[in-house]
Amino acid sequence: MSSTPRPRPRKDGSVAWQVLYYSYDVDGKRRQSSETFDEFAEAQWWADLTDKVGVDEAVKVLEAKRSCGSDVMLLSTWLNRYVDRMTGVQEDGRRKYRRYICNDIVPFFGDRAPLDAVNQDTDSAWIVYLEQDKGNAPKTIANKHGFLSAALRAAVEQRPVPLLAFNPCAGARLPRHDAAEIDIFENGEWELFEHLLLERWRPQAEFGLVSMARPSEVGALLVGDVDPETGAVRINKAWKDDGSRLKLGKPKSKRGIRTVNIPFETLARLDLDRSADSLLFHTGERTPVTASQFYKNAWQPAMRRLDGLVRGDLTLFTKKALWRGLPAEELLETYGAAIKRMSGKRLSPYTLRHTGISWKLQDGVPLFVVSRDAGHESVTTTDRRYGHNDREASRSAAQVIASRLPRVRVSMLALAA
Repeated sequence: MSSTPRPRPRKDGSVAWQVLYYSYDVDGKRRQSSETFDEFAEAQWWADLTDKVGVDEAVKVLEAKRSCGSDVMLLSTWLNRYVDRMTGVQEDGRRKYRRYICNDIVPFFGDRAPLDAVNQDTDSAWIVYLEQDKGNAPKTIANKHGFLSAALRAAVEQRPVPLLAFNPCAGARLPRHDAAEIDIFENGEWELFEHLLLERWRPQAEFGLVSMARPSEVGALLVGDVDPETGAVRINKAWKDDGSRLKLGKPKSKRGIRTVNIPFETLARLDLDRSADSLLFHTGERTPVTASQFYKNAWQPAMRRLDGLVRGDLTLFTKKALWRGLPAEELLETYGAAIKRMSGKRLSPYTLRHTGISWKLQDGVPLFVVSRDAGHESVTTTDRRYGHNDREASRSAAQVIASRLPRVRVSMLALAA
């Protein structure tokens, strides 16, 4: 472990900053050494780096930095340049990547670290730093590491002169990410939950389920996006985070721009007798229903009512609480089993989308059709996240192999005779 930088006056009156550290020679003897810096900030950066990646790697980084002279390409400079040059990325995505640079990469490597400060050892140490020091989940680490790896790959591919000989992040082992199994509504559970929603929110909730659209996409739809004759819905926009406000942008992926058909039963619940440029779903002030507003005003109150049924607290189902739905006693009698099951589930507005995708797969809709209508980038995404819900093919496969079992058993009995 290195020491805190210590000031060392020079003959000309200036101050140098010395960082003491210990290393081991080839004979295993412990020796004290030091590095001297003109600026305290640079000395502190290097002292911190030795603690994170070890003295040997920190010395290599320092030597590389010094050998490149004043024209060295800094890691932070290249990463910000890479973000500026990205195409097909919306502004909220750029802000996310800049937060990675500012909050996760620069604090570890230092704002004066050269581009080649990232090698296989320092990259591994950074992954450990994200996991242990910052407490990032495996998926978050994969996202941040993916950004850094892509930026360094671009440095390798820089022309006419590559900035790096190879991508040190390629092939790095990341913490295993096992996505939590998705919770969905069963038929009776959805029936109950719709009862728990205020009546004005029920058409929007049902639409989210049958269309499998993301909440940010649902809130951006216009009346003109829905064909009242066929039930075809054109999804080509979504609300995006623009810092202090939301702005209209494109869906999450290229395949997010799509047309999906909804049932005529759902179509009948929509108010389509309005101008084509009117919002399909809106607030009382005719403003868009954003994902956060739907969660706050529709979802959370329904979840509180569900919690009341679970705990036996029925105060939210009284006239005083302005409840206009079925009596709590009737809900408990009709949906008692569903209430018990739902108490252990993680339910959010995204559960509507998850349920719609899962129900279609369960009922035998081909995987590629569901993937296309859900706006997934590839069928692989749909299969990985929801494939376990498609039981029809597995049941058919079980029957195929079952047809062989009697012949196998007969043959074995004949041999034993």
